[in-house]
Parts: sequence; C-alpha cells; structure tokens
Amino acid sequence: RGAAEEDLEHLVRNVRAMCRLQEEMVENEAMRNLSVAANVMYRDGMNAFIDSSKEIRFEAVNRLTGEILPLKVTALMLGEVVLADNTQVVDRIQKLLGGICSVFQRVEGKGLLRITTTITGKDGKRATGILLPAQSPVTRAILAGKIYRGRAYESGGWYVVSCQPITDKEGGVVGALCVGVKEKGGSTLKHEIKSIKVAKTGYVYVMDSKGVLRIHPAKEGVNIINSKDSSGFEYIRALAEDAISHGEGYIGTIRYQWANPELGEKRPRSKLLKYTYFKPWDWIIAAGSYEEEIYSPFHRTERFIFIIALIALGLGVFLTLALSKALTRPIKELTEVTTKMLGGDLSQRVRVRGADEIGVLGTSFNRMVAQIEHYTKNLEKIVEARTSELKESREKYRDTSRFLNSILDSATEYGIIALDFYGNIIEFNKGAEKLFGWKKEELINRENIGITILPADREKGIQEQMSKRTRKEGVCEMEMNRIRKNGEIFPVLTTVTAIKDPSGKTVGFVEIIRDLTERKSLERELRETKDFLENIMESSVDGILTTDLKGKLTYTNRAMEDMLQYSRDEVLGTHISRFYVRGIQEAREIMALLRSVERAENYEMEVKRKDGTVLTILTSLFLLRNEQGEVIGTAGIFKDITEQKLLQEKLKAAQARMVEASKMRALGELVAGVAHELNNPLMASQILLHVILENLPKDFPERERLELIGKCNDRIEKIVEHLREFSRQTEPVFKLIDINLPVENALMITEQQLLNHGINVVRKLSKGLPPVEGDLNQLEQVFLNLISNARDALDDTEGAKQLTISSGLVEERGTQWVTVAVKDNGVGISPENLDRVFEPFFSTKPVGRGTGLGLSLCYGIIEAHKGRIEINSYQGQGTEVRILLPARDSGKG
Repeated sequence: RGAAEEDLEHLVRNVRAMCRLQEEMVENEAMRNLSVAANVMYRDGMNAFIDSSKEIRFEAVNRLTGEILPLKVTALMLGEVVLADNTQVVDRIQKLLGGICSVFQRVEGKGLLRITTTITGKDGKRATGILLPAQSPVTRAILAGKIYRGRAYESGGWYVVSCQPITDKEGGVVGALCVGVKEKGGSTLKHEIKSIKVAKTGYVYVMDSKGVLRIHPAKEGVNIINSKDSSGFEYIRALAEDAISHGEGYIGTIRYQWANPELGEKRPRSKLLKYTYFKPWDWIIAAGSYEEEIYSPFHRTERFIFIIALIALGLGVFLTLALSKALTRPIKELTEVTTKMLGGDLSQRVRVRGADEIGVLGTSFNRMVAQIEHYTKNLEKIVEARTSELKESREKYRDTSRFLNSILDSATEYGIIALDFYGNIIEFNKGAEKLFGWKKEELINRENIGITILPADREKGIQEQMSKRTRKEGVCEMEMNRIRKNGEIFPVLTTVTAIKDPSGKTVGFVEIIRDLTERKSLERELRETKDFLENIMESSVDGILTTDLKGKLTYTNRAMEDMLQYSRDEVLGTHISRFYVRGIQEAREIMALLRSVERAENYEMEVKRKDGTVLTILTSLFLLRNEQGEVIGTAGIFKDITEQKLLQEKLKAAQARMVEASKMRALGELVAGVAHELNNPLMASQILLHVILENLPKDFPERERLELIGKCNDRIEKIVEHLREFSRQTEPVFKLIDINLPVENALMITEQQLLNHGINVVRKLSKGLPPVEGDLNQLEQVFLNLISNARDALDDTEGAKQLTISSGLVEERGTQWVTVAVKDNGVGISPENLDRVFEPFFSTKPVGRGTGLGLSLCYGIIEAHKGRIEINSYQGQGTEVRILLPARDSGKG
C-alpha cells in the first residue's frame, strides 16, 4: 500500500516539476525583457514625475470587481512627455521585445491605473483605464518598491508578466512598468497531463484555488469547489484549503466516498487523491483513483499468501496426525511430494492406492496441489501485469524526460546549463553549444562552469559571489562578458536560479544565458547616429524645434534656447502656442496649412521671448512621419529677422518723412503764393471799407454790418499770415512754450471747417500749466493731424458729433507730464487695427482720403520731444488720443 501511494506522490511531483521548468524559463525571459524595457524607457536620462498642473480623466474599470468608476488623475510625465497621451514608448518596447508592455500610474488610495499599453480590447482600441486596486498583489509589490512576477490573462492568452516600480527623483513610487511574455507550449503541457492515467479509471486533473477546472478529461472550465462526496463532505473545498495553507512542496492526501451517478453507480466506493499546490499559476494538481483499483494487485497477493500459509499449516497438522498413526510409508511419500512442491515443482502428485483414509488424503492432497498450482499461475499473471504497469510508468517517465529535454534543446537562442553545487556542468543544451562552441560531451561531468568565465573575473571570485547571491535571493541576474572555446569574448545576460531538494537545501544551479552581442552593437549604432544628428542640430545657427500632434514641444536646439531665452527643461512638454504672439490661433493656422501642403517655407510670424520682447521670425515648417507614414508631429527651422525688419521699418519711415517733407515744401510754396494773391484784394477791401466807414454818419443803419465785414477781413488776414509762417520750411526750434498755444493755432485753422461738418467743438484747456520744451510748428502739425483724423471718424457717424480737446497736468512716478487729449465719439478703431495705426502707410480710410503717414509722423515728432502717445478706442464708441510731454519744471528736457 505504501509503494502505491509513493508512486502516486511521484506522479504529482513530476507534473509540478514540468510546470515549474516551463514557468522558470518564461519568467527569466520576462525579467530580462523588463530590464531591456527599463533601459529603453529611460534611454535619454529622462526622469518620471507627476505634473499637478495637468489633469487627465479616465473611465476606470476595477480589475477584480469589474466596477466602473470615473477617475481624474494628474499627469505622469517622462521628461516632458505625458505618458497617458503617448504610446510611442510602449510600442517601441513591444517592437524590440515582442509580447505586451504597459505603464501604470499610481492613484493615491485607489491602486495602479493602466494609462498606456500595447494591449488592445475587443473594440480594437488600447485597453487603458484598467485599475489594479490596493489589494491586488501587483499593487502591493509595486508600492512596496519591489519587482512583481506573475501571470495574467490578456488578449485571449496567458502571459508571464514582470513589473518594476517607476520612481521620481526622490525615490517615491509614481507608477509601474510591466512587460509580459506569452506562455509557450501551454497546449503541449496540457496534452501531456491529460494523457496520464492512474490505475484503471483514474487520471490527473488541475484546478485553481477557486475550484475552476483548468485541465480535466471532460469538464474543463467547470467550478467544482462545492462538490460533495456521498456523505455530504465538501472534499474539493477541504483539498483546496489544505493545499493552499501548506504552500508549495507539500503533497497532501485525501480519501472520500464516491459513487459516480454518470456511470449508474449506486454504492459509494472509497477514492484516494494525492495533491499539491503550484502557486505561480494558482494551480492545484491532483491525481487519484478508487482505492480498490490502486491496491488491487497488492490485495490479490496478500490473499494468495494467506491461503498458502493456511494450506501449509493444515498440511503440517495432517502430517503430524498421520505420523502419529504410524502411517510411515504413505506419509513419507506425501512428505517427499510436499518437499518437491516447496522446491517449486507443483506438478507432483501423490499416488492413491486405495479408497481408505490414506487414499482419501492423497486424493485431497492432489486436489489441493492442483488448486495451489492454479493460484500460482494466477499469481504469475498478476506479477506480470504489475511488471507491465511499472514498465509503462517508466516509459511515461522517459517520455516526460524526453519532453523536458526537447524543451531544453529547442531553446537554441538561450544557453541553458545545469550545475551541481560546486559549479560542475551536468547539463548543456544546444543553445549553450551554439553560444560557447563546446560540445555537450566535452563538458558534462568533466568541466567546471569556470571554463566559460574570464580569468580576471574568476580571480575576483565572481562564481562565489553569484552562488551566494543565488542562494540568498533565489535568483542572480547580471550582464557580464564570457569567453568561447576559441577565446572570443562576448557580452551576455545571465540568470542563475537554485536547484533545491525536497528539504529546501540548494544542491545545484541552473544558468540561462543570452548573447547580447547583436543588441549591444545595435545600441551602439543607435547611440552614434543619435549623437551625430544631435551635433548637427545643436550646431545650427537657426533655431530648430519639434512638436507632437498636440503641439507640445519634444525638442529644441541650443540656437532656439538662445533665441527664446528659455532653457530646454523649461519648454519641453509645453505647448508651442505659448511663444506665439497670436497664441493658439497662430498654432491652429500653421497646423491647418501643413495638413494641406505638408511643407511651408518663408512663413513669417512673431514670437515672444522670456523677457517679453517680440521677435519677428521667418520659418520653414514641415510634418514629421514615422516608419508607417503616419504623422507624429511637426518640425520648424526658425530664423530671427527682427533686426532686418527694424531696418526695413526705418527705411519706410525715412521714405515717409521724405514724402511728407516734399509735400510740405510744395504746400509751403502753394500757401505763400495763395497768401500773396489774397493779400492784394484783402488790402484793397480793407482800404475801401475804411473809406466808406469814414464817410458814413455815425447813426447809419448798416454801419454795424460793415464793421463786421472788417472783423472778418482781420480774421482772414491773421489766418493767411499764420499759414505763411506754418508752411515756411525751417529747422525745428525747441523753446519753452505753453502747450495750449499750438492747440489754439490748430483750432483757429480747422474750427470753421469742423463747424461746417456739424461737429461741436468742446475746449477744456487748463490755464497756468507748466511750459514744455518743443517746436511750435511741429506740435501744431501733430494737433492738426489728430483733429483731421477725428473729423474723418465723425463724418462716418450718425447723430450728434462732438470733438473734445482738453489739456492738463499728471504725475507718474515722481515725474510731471503735460497732457493734451483729443477725443471724439466717432466710429472707433477695431482691435485688429489698433496695434498697426502707427505703421507708415497704414490707413483704413478710402482711397484718396489719406496716405497712412499722419499718425506715423505724429509718433516720430512726439518721440523727438521725449514724450509719448497713447490711444484708447472702442469700436462704435469713439477714440481718444492722449499726448504726454515732460513738464519743463520736472527737470527733463
């Protein structure tokens, strides 16, 4: 009975060993992939951090309960990249390693939220928004700062996953990086387990801790946790609880009464199960059958031996009685036959000479011998059947061994080496032969693993260090250089795990080795190419930048930093529109242009520096595409043409002044000629009027009207004389003047014209203002231009028209300023034109009503007087132009 149960235990242990080997191979691959993924993710030295200024919304799904809850989280950044908006990192890792890759963000009080991934859902979209709650083993391991290894069902298959914490500069956990490797050979392992038979009707099956059958000849996927035996005992629940509570390595035994109603059984029979728990996959492996089937060969043997003993005992008693009756000869004969029988010859028979008691005894004895011979033959058949069963078990064991060896040999890209406790090689797969150049026969039980380690590393005690670390931590993984049979040195990634006996003692090691030569070469080429391109871009005198599809900066070169006065860290990840004078509108127009024409050259716009200075930029823009031709962002080459534009503006202003000077000269000549022509008839009119008035009596009824004509002639004479002085071309003469004087002169010339246009002129000129230092003619020209502009604006206005001219004194930061304000209630200036009113030749008036030079010249004159012009205008309400000149008493000027 003990041997039968031991066979059953060995069977369960072998199935668990098959699972363990496959799990370790895939786990080691997942851990190596995780290391590579972390290197790819942090390749540019970028740091992860939480940006509380950015918020992202998710419809999160609890992985354990299926509950849907809306979440608003702050952005997890990698450098200047918002990981929730970016799939490039995980896609790059998947392209390099295969499998799956995800990034999770820590959500305080909730757990880990999947924010970007290569996994797609049934709808074909990225399966983000999955929440691993705080009680999840993944979340517990990551928040404790540990690496998690386990299994996950994703995209219709099982994956072995490895996750490591993502930390910020202070070491705080802000998320997790996870990679997964799809389980290989799952169907083969399943088939192997299903093919195992126990006794006549028994089998091996696998279920999880919840009682769901994972491998079963007929009921896969069925939950049997509540199954009861014939007595009502929940044996599956008891089995599961016992296996899980004892953990891995424990082999449990359970007996229960079972009648299979599917086979029509009504009487329960005792069943025996052996089971163990494989924690990495949450598998409970069980094997068993009916006890009578398991123990039937042993029961038959016991019965046979018992019968033989009884017969021998009876025979001894019979012989004793026979001898006591002095039946020497027949008993002697009987004894001889019995002796031969005991020697193994069961073909002997006693000769029966009569029908007396001796004859009857001989006949009975012969019948007994015949029965013993029959039982012996049956026993031989039983032993033969048992031998056949043992042979079949050995064949199955050899098949399992061949299956495991085929797994080892199929891993040609990985060297797998088994070592004893002292590092002697006891297994060397084909992948190891390919890596090191040694043949299996040259090394097994002949050489130490040190033959593949560099002499310098051996002297440093690297083997002992790896052995200690493996025994202490269970696994040792590192990158190092190894040596081939031909002396060639090459880089590898090695993972060493311990082989332990049932007591937990380390008796050997398994080393899995991967050649990193090709990967290191690719990494070096990528690094050199990247450095070369960056050197070109960093050496450019023009600013260069790139953005993603959302307009966020992903790269700026040194020239762009100098141009904008921002460091690279300050701008990466921020929106490009923050630098545009026209803001987001400019960004949208540029993107629309690029989508229509792909590339734009000599595009002119304005940008703001850090100190607020506005620069005029000439740029070439184009779209960026990935290997699949998909648009992934934009790039621009920026050239500062601010100085060039200023020179152009100065040239325009000089041209404008030349035009205005030419006009003023022509106007001066015209006014001088007109004044001369007016003076002659005006003088004659005055003389005639004087003579008439002298000859008329004092009480002449029309005398008052004639005197009014004289006053009008005086006004005409004064205006003509003023025009002659104003049009005279002289160099500016700066002297102390009352600001109200040029205002009154301008009104004297234009007031009647304003009244003719139906404009009410309101004077609010303050008396006793401090003098200003300026040129009277130039200031008068400024006020004439302002009054003229106000008149034109009021001409387009319906209803009451009013022009208000006021003067006053203000103090700003300890400095006194004399002010003159010209205010109208006309049509006003639109916001888009308000910033351009001082540009030379800019005008909103119809052709023929203005040149666009008036305000530009006013700006130049006031600037020469060390003053300034301010304009406030609201469309439909009117405009106010305010002139500020430093008061002479302030000490300026």
